[in-house]
Amino acid sequence: MNYQKLLSTAIVLGGAVAFTALGSVTAEAKMKRISIGTNPAGTTYFVLGGLFAKIFQEKLGIRSTAQPHAGSSVYLPLLNKGELTMGLNSSLDSAMAYTGVKPYKAPTKKVRSLARIWQLPYVYFVRTNSGIKSLADLKGKRVVINLKSNVSLGQLNRTILATAGLKPSDVKEVTAGNIPQNINTVVEGRADAAVTALGIPLIRKANAGIPGGVTMLPIGPKATDAFMHAGMPGSRTMMTKPSKRNIGVTKPMKIAGFDTYVNVSGTLSADDAYTLVKTLHTNWKALQKQHPVLRSVKPNLMAPATNPIPYHPGAVKYYKEAGVWNAANDKHRSMAK
Repeated sequence: MNYQKLLSTAIVLGGAVAFTALGSVTAEAKMKRISIGTNPAGTTYFVLGGLFAKIFQEKLGIRSTAQPHAGSSVYLPLLNKGELTMGLNSSLDSAMAYTGVKPYKAPTKKVRSLARIWQLPYVYFVRTNSGIKSLADLKGKRVVINLKSNVSLGQLNRTILATAGLKPSDVKEVTAGNIPQNINTVVEGRADAAVTALGIPLIRKANAGIPGGVTMLPIGPKATDAFMHAGMPGSRTMMTKPSKRNIGVTKPMKIAGFDTYVNVSGTLSADDAYTLVKTLHTNWKALQKQHPVLRSVKPNLMAPATNPIPYHPGAVKYYKEAGVWNAANDKHRSMAK
């Protein structure tokens, strides 16, 4: 499948929804309720969804709730139908859903981006006492590749293994339902390696429950941004180093990474989208104090010109007024017309 071509058309098809002139936005939004789609309870997406729901309720006076689902492949279609106000989605899922790549039965053309909220560091991990030191050492081992609830992560996992010259047939493939179940395969001894985002509560719990703890594996020698993007659009390489938060990172290393966006339904009015992104942006520093992953994105970098789907016109208006929007955004947006 030509993922590169699919991504190149991701922002071309659908473009931006019709943009009507926006008046000044008051503290009162037209929304009666805000529902936020997230991954299962216990995941970082769920925690962040609850954090955003709290800030919306406090600042806007609108009943707001985080609604957990098995994964983005479940709730992105709901977002597309307007059955959810917003959702937390990776740049990987956003691109696949927007272009209608399986398991999405139809392109989610009505979904729009609101803001980037997290630059997510993503790695394979093993038990520290396993003797496994690199991705190459996984040959012949039991390795989680596919996640039933998140096809994009399966494709990313195959790309990560490929950086070490490994094909799925080189390992004993293990399939998990979702991220928590995937991590538990190593905890319970059913797999030798699984995937995780650095520093999330689930991996901290796993590290505490496994004798000797866990160790993160650096990406393979073939890894470049171009190599990663060709294998799974929306992904790239990142550098990380040991820290109190980076459980299992024992030395500076190159790993995989991608972005997390707050996406909204295209049925959301421009006024409401403006209000939501303004609420997030003006309260971003306070939100960063409440969850460390949000510190990976500075307020002026919440609207990168690498978005896999178009930004909502209400968000574009706010970013221009706030001085966040720049020439790179305009160039990227013009490609969608």
